[in-house]
Amino acid sequence: MKGGRAASVLVFTLLSGSAPAQTSLLSNLHDWSVMVGSGVEGYTQVLAPLVAPGVTYGVSVGVRPEPLLGLDVGLEVGYSGAVNELDTRVAGSRGVDLVRNGAYAAASVGLLSSRVQPYVMGGLGFSSYNVRGAVPALGDDLVGNVPLGAGVRASLGLLTADARLSYNVLFDQRFAAGTPAPDAGNVSELSISRGGRYSGTLNLGLLW
Repeated sequence: MKGGRAASVLVFTLLSGSAPAQTSLLSNLHDWSVMVGSGVEGYTQVLAPLVAPGVTYGVSVGVRPEPLLGLDVGLEVGYSGAVNELDTRVAGSRGVDLVRNGAYAAASVGLLSSRVQPYVMGGLGFSSYNVRGAVPALGDDLVGNVPLGAGVRASLGLLTADARLSYNVLFDQRFAAGTPAPDAGNVSELSISRGGRYSGTLNLGLLW
């Protein structure tokens, strides 16, 4: 009985001690935001002639912890999707779309400490590609990517806005196995493709 009581006291003490630490961690997080946005998305290099620029859209949740080493850091996770038509002169088909659905996590660093703040960002993500139609050069695939970008964000009361330009480095783009990229279709090793994805978006949301 004494051993059981001692164990119970120890567990209670540990849980009680962890509560202030958890409260302290949450108190260091501020400027939570939920944003939705839309813009233009396209592809570069070997993918540019095949995939036409299209509409991109997304939603994200962000938070800004206390300054780290004097830097104003922001963290975000989000969903992004897009629909791009395939160039019929290259694909040889009509009414064929490339549909993308993906998720990402990223960190940003503010360049100024102000309500209107330019920033740079980078992270890691993945996207599921689906071809609506039959095109020899493209197929369904799950592709990893590294998002890199810069933008300007501003806030006014509970409202926040963000304008961003970004470029995604694509890993092992097997969805484009029929294009003339030398590393496409290589399933045995991770490679960085010669084609990338760019986007420009405007995002609006709430801040608290």
